[in-house]
Amino acid sequence: MSDSRFRYAGLGNVKNAGLSVQSAAARLHHLSFVEKSLMFFCAAHLVGTPIRDLKLLLGRAQFLAAERCAALRKRLQELRMAKVRIDRRPSEALELAMDEALHCATSTEVASIAHALHAELVTTYLRYLDQTNPLADAPSCDLITSQLPLLRRITESIEAYIQTSGEPCSITRMEKFFSAAAGLDGSGRSSDKLPARERSEKPFEIDRNSGRPSAAAMVWDYIKPPLEETAAHFVHMLGIRLSEINVAEGLAIVIFESKDKPWEFHHDLSRHLWDEIRHSMMGEAAIEAVFGNAGAIPMREYERAYCMEAPPLEQYATLGIEIEGGQMRYPVGKRGEWEFCRDAVKDPLMTTFQDYDWADEVLHVYLARRQLTDWFPGGGKELSLFAQEGRLKRTEVKQRQAPVELTVPAPKEASQEVDR
Repeated sequence: MSDSRFRYAGLGNVKNAGLSVQSAAARLHHLSFVEKSLMFFCAAHLVGTPIRDLKLLLGRAQFLAAERCAALRKRLQELRMAKVRIDRRPSEALELAMDEALHCATSTEVASIAHALHAELVTTYLRYLDQTNPLADAPSCDLITSQLPLLRRITESIEAYIQTSGEPCSITRMEKFFSAAAGLDGSGRSSDKLPARERSEKPFEIDRNSGRPSAAAMVWDYIKPPLEETAAHFVHMLGIRLSEINVAEGLAIVIFESKDKPWEFHHDLSRHLWDEIRHSMMGEAAIEAVFGNAGAIPMREYERAYCMEAPPLEQYATLGIEIEGGQMRYPVGKRGEWEFCRDAVKDPLMTTFQDYDWADEVLHVYLARRQLTDWFPGGGKELSLFAQEGRLKRTEVKQRQAPVELTVPAPKEASQEVDR
């Protein structure tokens, strides 16, 4: 008596003919294009929305989409698809649908379309698993199965955000475009004629003036207290971490406005962007843990102003080579920040956060050098000079307004005593 739990390595129904290599590759090619477009969608609208919770969700979603795209691209090469073909659009209709999806009028529409795309991806991947042969196409099945839990989770998070923030926006306008594309994987029945472009007659551009938080939550810059003023210096550090959302928005612009760059560039920057989102959340979580209110410390604004003004290549080189590269120097630097939280403040949560922040920054410097050095005929020396010029421009922006001294808020316990 056979037992499907362990026979054929527990893969399941291995005697169903399933999809041919050509059919499997065609579907996964469509899906890799959708994932790449979804990464661009999330990065672009991360900048445009003023709603922090939605920014954070889009920051995670763009990274997860990039990870799925990278895995699919690798699998497509295993399925005999040339890299030059992987880089091409799989169909004009799918490109049109994703172009139209990008043009959102409101943050509510952004959230609704993001949710719809994620939910449809879940359905499409499950259909793929159901229709392909789990033995012949085991690498594809393993890839999809490993990614599905994270995909489902971010889909549920976006849905929860929509439910909490209000009624979802109607996105029925998108139905005809995805119907014409025969679905996200191109396996459905397509219409004979492409619908006319509506919002995407002109290419989408990020509005660098939108997406600003309320003025009350911002100051231009902080005065940096000496290490000896432990409480004040700690507040300054928490504010810096919280403000790294500004850097994430800058990286989103670099990703979106550098579409001519190779996929590997976008993949690396997607990770860097997600790390900066994480760092900002580290600041938020630590502020909330210490002071009971995530808004107890305002963000600084000048860094965002610089990112909104600077050309993409300049701001990435400045960030990766000059700013984060400079943070590798010790004493102080990232190691010094970690030691300060561990030894002076003795805050376990922030010590953990700074430990991982330090590790992330080491990675970012490596990624920046890997991605940027070959673009400069003079190699690393020319890159360094270019990054130094960018830092000078960043300093010019910083000096437009005087920094302010941050007030040290009352700790959470003291605040609760006052409330009682």
